[in-house]
Amino acid sequence: MNNLYFPICAVLINALILIIFNSKQRIKSEETNAYSFLIIIGFLESLLACILVVLMNLYGKPSYIYNIHRVDYILMLLWVWGLFNYVIIVALHNNKKIRTIIQKISLVINIIIFISFFFLEVNVINENGVIDTNGPAMNVLFSALSVYVILMVIFVIKSLVKNFKSSTNKKFIPLFALAVFGIVALLVRSVAPEILIISLVAAYADLIMFFTIENPDVKMIYELNKNKKLLESMSEEKSNFLFSMSQDTKRPIDNILEVKNMLDGEKDLETINKGLKVIENNARGLKNIINNVLDISSINSSKLSVSTDTYNVYTLLNTCIKTLEKKISNKIELRTRISKNIPTELYGDAVKLKQVISSILFNAVKYTKEGYIEVSVNEIVKYDVCRLIIEIEDSGCGMSVEILNELLKSNSDLEDTDLLKLDSLDIDLKLAFKIMKKLGGYINIKSEENVGSTFTIVLDQKIKIDKNTYYSEYIFNKKKVMAVSDKLQTLKDLNTLSSKYDIEFLTTMHSDDLVQRIKDGESFDVIILEDEMIPNSAFAILGKMQEVRQGFNTPTIVMLQKDKESIKEHYVEDGFDGYIRKENLEEDFDNIIKKYI
Repeated sequence: MNNLYFPICAVLINALILIIFNSKQRIKSEETNAYSFLIIIGFLESLLACILVVLMNLYGKPSYIYNIHRVDYILMLLWVWGLFNYVIIVALHNNKKIRTIIQKISLVINIIIFISFFFLEVNVINENGVIDTNGPAMNVLFSALSVYVILMVIFVIKSLVKNFKSSTNKKFIPLFALAVFGIVALLVRSVAPEILIISLVAAYADLIMFFTIENPDVKMIYELNKNKKLLESMSEEKSNFLFSMSQDTKRPIDNILEVKNMLDGEKDLETINKGLKVIENNARGLKNIINNVLDISSINSSKLSVSTDTYNVYTLLNTCIKTLEKKISNKIELRTRISKNIPTELYGDAVKLKQVISSILFNAVKYTKEGYIEVSVNEIVKYDVCRLIIEIEDSGCGMSVEILNELLKSNSDLEDTDLLKLDSLDIDLKLAFKIMKKLGGYINIKSEENVGSTFTIVLDQKIKIDKNTYYSEYIFNKKKVMAVSDKLQTLKDLNTLSSKYDIEFLTTMHSDDLVQRIKDGESFDVIILEDEMIPNSAFAILGKMQEVRQGFNTPTIVMLQKDKESIKEHYVEDGFDGYIRKENLEEDFDNIIKKYI
């Protein structure tokens, strides 16, 4: 049984790799999953090769040996397909769509070949210490293996040419090693067929690949660093949210000061009373914003009445918005801006929350004949609690101060008549206020007659935490695009357009923030600047970035108003890499992404 030496070595090497690789918890990436598949198939194939040698040495060529060889063919093809799968994962890591198509097609072809093995003839050779096979089934196997090897070489060469300096090139080392070892194995088999070296070649390729897979501890540090950057992007979203809220707090203060100036020296009691009501309403709104929205010290999980039911906020909101779309006329523009960082699952009463949101949306439709309805959702997370901030704004007829005060001062107790309405989705605003108070939340209203209304729902919900999660899932190596504008709506529009691309899209309203990040060494693939901003123009920001970083060469795009289209080429001549016309935002943004990403 001298021909057992190499298969046994292959079994030992594969068993050692399996034990070491599975001795600690690994990041579940496509790459590690592909490698796990490879080493398992490699171990099974080498073990089956040993069993075949033992059986043929002991019993010659029993009838069942032919089917065992067919299973060995399947394992060989699976191992080469596994290596092919690993190669396309590394070579096409930025193109998941094409990668998935290739994997599905190759899997279907594999299944067809597997089935054919059991219908095609296998000739087993067991003479003078030589163990080998040939025949139509073996021919099909070699043909399939040859096609996979050719495809792997094509993908490797293409990837090497495209990413010549990339560190990921080291991941192709096992393929080169396999090519060298494979040639050696074929030469050995042609001279001495009794030496079964193919399983050992595959085992050595697995062994070399083990050292090209990132160390899990290093990978964890790398992922933590990536997550740090993700948190920074979340911080930008919160920065924009707080910027918007700060504007909301300034307005009531300005209104109070304006009314105060109007009342100076006023002697008419009716005018004074009206002014005082305006001051009271604005003061109450300002207090509500500070106490119920921005005061994170009030977030306390121990005070929450935690429901045993969980719900998905995105599903709930999408359902409400879809229902709203069916009710609005084509004269009303529906805008949505939902934070991407809200925890997926929260504990709470989804049915009653949906009633409240739907009630406010239906009210907005009822009193908005034309204009817009905008739904914005943000979150403030503290420990295991998520504060949902759902803002619904419309350009409808608005409400009088008397109606506002009546809603804000409504009793929170549910009456018998209210209980009869709880099964209905279309409830009135008074009942919506009562339900929200029962849920432990609050509704704030800002409204002005003939201008519109803004309802802000504030509700703290417990977060459902998956305790089995070892590492967070995060897509590495995304292209980064930064957009700067002091107009919140422009950033919303760009963010909506970016959602159909596989990019990391960041926004900020503060140009100095971008300059500081460039100064700190952060890199972006594209930077988009609003032309006219306060206090810095796009030209000024571009100059600052060039000052703080020597050799600054990031593609920088300027966004132009309609009145600047005639001089757009001058911007390119003066240093910008391109332009986006705000009147043609979607098409120009698409062209920029395709060109630079």
